[in-house]
Amino acid sequence: MNELEIETEIVQISSYCEIICCILKTHRILSINKVIFFSYLIKQKKFTFKEVYSGNTKRDVIFKCISLLSGEFEDYCNSISFIIKSIHLLILNDKIKLSNGLLILNNEEGNVSRIYELNIFINKAIEESRNLTEKQFMREVMRCV
Repeated sequence: MNELEIETEIVQISSYCEIICCILKTHRILSINKVIFFSYLIKQKKFTFKEVYSGNTKRDVIFKCISLLSGEFEDYCNSISFIIKSIHLLILNDKIKLSNGLLILNNEEGNVSRIYELNIFINKAIEESRNLTEKQFMREVMRCV
């Protein structure tokens, strides 16, 4: 790897570390699969000026959220390694815990920076995703992506 590639990887991993902590600050406990999906979605949609769905959406929020990644299979797959490295780094530094496939923000991590804000739509989607099993959730993600 050349120096530019290393710097790019560092920026990617640090961004995902911030996003993961932000998600877990709000939602406390979430599965690895769901953290990977929502981290990617939040990072990709950060610079979008107009959102497709607003916080007023009430029906099938999780399916609408998943549909936002339609056609982004290659980018999603490429980002997974960065997200996994971010999760690993956070666990090594005791920022989060891993227990039975669930990621949990450590209680002492109350001062998480809010560079990435979770909007109402994303928060609703994360909450609604709790009603889906891991298998159902991943099936929907793979079907849409």
